[in-house]
Amino acid sequence: MEFNQLISKKLHSLFTEHGLEMTEQSKNIVKYESDELIIALSHNPRENSNTLWVGRKHFNEVEIDNQVMREHFNSDLKLSNLPKETFVNNVFLFFMGDGEKLLEGNERALVSLEKFNEQRSSEYTATLVEQQSLEAANKAWKDGNYQEVIRSLEKVNKANLPASFKQKYKIAQQRLSN
Repeated sequence: MEFNQLISKKLHSLFTEHGLEMTEQSKNIVKYESDELIIALSHNPRENSNTLWVGRKHFNEVEIDNQVMREHFNSDLKLSNLPKETFVNNVFLFFMGDGEKLLEGNERALVSLEKFNEQRSSEYTATLVEQQSLEAANKAWKDGNYQEVIRSLEKVNKANLPASFKQKYKIAQQRLSN
């Protein structure tokens, strides 16, 4: 069965009962909206992946993936890496349980989800910046540029610094002071 048909069969009546109406539909994308809420579901046939986005109108929608389910909703329900049928069924179960407040357009629940997503994004970006700094420090170390080793490693939270980099930092300081 096509993705949009699965959505229609399992989720359409639940969404319309909560004041959402279908605003977009193709074989692999279905979007529902109300005055304050957007729910979009998609299937990527090349990757055989499915995605659920939920958000307030005029704000960025949040992708509801396994991490969001686990960390924000404290749920073991999976949404990633599933067959279409299981995904649609789990989306239904989500909106009947932990996601019901979202489906109702509860502003507090939606804002909380947005804040979680912003925090997750900030943490991801910080991790990338730290990785880049460590790579730059490694390159500088190989080039014998101890000033750059120190500058790169000072961008990293000392608590996150691997022991080998702590040692490189110490040696770089010693070599610059000689």
